[in-house]
Amino acid sequence: MKRMKFTVVCVKKCLFENGLVYSVRGYEMKDNLVFVNGVGVCRRRKIKEVKGKKDLEGFVGLSGFENVDGWWGAIESFIWRGERRKWLYEVKWEKEINEMYEGGV
Repeated sequence: MKRMKFTVVCVKKCLFENGLVYSVRGYEMKDNLVFVNGVGVCRRRKIKEVKGKKDLEGFVGLSGFENVDGWWGAIESFIWRGERRKWLYEVKWEKEINEMYEGGV
Protein backbone atom coordinates (compact mmCIF):
# COMPACT_ATOMS: atom_id res chain seq x y z
CA MET A 1 0.00 0.00 0.00
CA LYS A 2 1.26 3.46 -0.90
CA ARG A 3 1.80 6.07 1.79
CA MET A 4 0.70 9.68 1.84
CA LYS A 5 2.56 12.15 4.03
CA PHE A 6 1.08 15.18 5.78
CA THR A 7 3.73 17.44 7.32
CA VAL A 8 1.51 20.49 7.88
CA VAL A 9 0.01 19.97 11.34
CA CYS A 10 -3.35 21.65 10.67
CA VAL A 11 -3.94 19.46 7.60
CA LYS A 12 -3.22 16.18 9.37
CA LYS A 13 -5.30 17.34 12.34
CA CYS A 14 -8.25 18.05 10.01
CA LEU A 15 -8.01 14.53 8.58
CA PHE A 16 -7.74 12.98 12.04
CA GLU A 17 -10.64 14.96 13.54
CA ASN A 18 -13.01 15.00 10.53
CA GLY A 19 -12.09 11.81 8.72
CA LEU A 20 -11.65 13.87 5.55
CA VAL A 21 -9.27 16.49 4.21
CA TYR A 22 -8.62 18.17 0.88
CA SER A 23 -4.97 18.40 -0.13
CA VAL A 24 -3.15 19.88 -3.12
CA ARG A 25 -0.12 18.12 -4.56
CA GLY A 26 2.31 19.02 -7.32
CA TYR A 27 2.11 15.62 -8.93
CA GLU A 28 -0.75 13.65 -10.38
CA MET A 29 -1.63 10.41 -8.59
CA LYS A 30 -4.15 7.65 -9.18
CA ASP A 31 -7.15 7.11 -6.94
CA ASN A 32 -6.05 4.52 -4.42
CA LEU A 33 -5.92 3.38 -0.82
CA VAL A 34 -3.03 5.00 1.04
CA PHE A 35 -1.60 4.72 4.53
CA VAL A 36 -1.20 7.92 6.57
CA ASN A 37 0.98 7.68 9.70
CA GLY A 38 -1.00 8.49 12.83
CA VAL A 39 -4.32 8.18 10.99
CA GLY A 40 -4.49 4.82 9.22
CA VAL A 41 -5.81 3.64 5.88
CA CYS A 42 -7.43 6.34 3.75
CA ARG A 43 -8.90 6.53 0.26
CA ARG A 44 -7.27 9.14 -1.99
CA ARG A 45 -9.42 10.49 -4.83
CA LYS A 46 -8.36 13.07 -7.41
CA ILE A 47 -10.88 15.92 -7.62
CA LYS A 48 -9.42 18.23 -10.28
CA GLU A 49 -6.45 20.18 -11.53
CA VAL A 50 -5.95 23.46 -9.67
CA LYS A 51 -5.20 26.52 -11.79
CA GLY A 52 -5.55 29.18 -9.08
CA LYS A 53 -6.98 30.13 -5.68
CA LYS A 54 -10.55 30.27 -6.96
CA ASP A 55 -10.45 26.53 -7.60
CA LEU A 56 -10.06 25.94 -3.85
CA GLU A 57 -12.91 28.10 -2.54
CA GLY A 58 -15.43 25.27 -2.15
CA PHE A 59 -12.93 23.03 -0.36
CA VAL A 60 -11.21 25.28 2.20
CA GLY A 61 -13.58 24.25 5.02
CA LEU A 62 -12.01 20.78 5.10
CA SER A 63 -8.45 21.75 4.19
CA GLY A 64 -7.21 22.43 7.71
CA PHE A 65 -6.67 26.11 6.84
CA GLU A 66 -8.79 29.08 7.90
CA ASN A 67 -8.95 30.67 4.46
CA VAL A 68 -7.89 30.23 0.84
CA ASP A 69 -5.00 32.70 1.13
CA GLY A 70 -3.42 30.71 3.98
CA TRP A 71 -3.89 27.47 2.09
CA TRP A 72 -2.46 28.94 -1.12
CA GLY A 73 0.59 30.23 0.76
CA ALA A 74 1.27 26.73 2.09
CA ILE A 75 0.82 25.23 -1.38
CA GLU A 76 3.34 27.68 -2.84
CA SER A 77 5.86 26.82 -0.12
CA PHE A 78 5.74 23.16 -1.21
CA ILE A 79 5.09 23.56 -4.93
CA TRP A 80 7.34 26.12 -6.56
CA ARG A 81 5.62 28.99 -8.30
CA GLY A 82 5.46 29.10 -12.03
CA GLU A 83 4.41 26.51 -14.53
CA ARG A 84 4.25 23.49 -12.21
CA ARG A 85 0.83 21.86 -12.27
CA LYS A 86 -1.23 21.17 -9.13
CA TRP A 87 -3.99 18.69 -8.31
CA LEU A 88 -6.62 18.65 -5.58
CA TYR A 89 -7.24 15.37 -3.76
CA GLU A 90 -9.84 14.23 -1.30
CA VAL A 91 -8.36 12.00 1.40
CA LYS A 92 -10.95 10.11 3.43
CA TRP A 93 -10.37 7.84 6.42
CA GLU A 94 -11.74 4.36 5.74
CA LYS A 95 -13.50 3.27 8.93
CA GLU A 96 -14.36 -0.29 7.85
CA ILE A 97 -10.85 -1.07 6.59
CA ASN A 98 -9.20 0.37 9.71
CA GLU A 99 -11.53 -1.59 12.00
CA MET A 100 -10.70 -4.76 10.08
CA TYR A 101 -6.96 -4.19 10.64
CA GLU A 102 -7.51 -3.42 14.34
CA GLY A 103 -9.29 -6.75 14.67
CA GLY A 104 -6.12 -8.55 13.62
CA VAL A 105 -7.23 -9.52 10.14
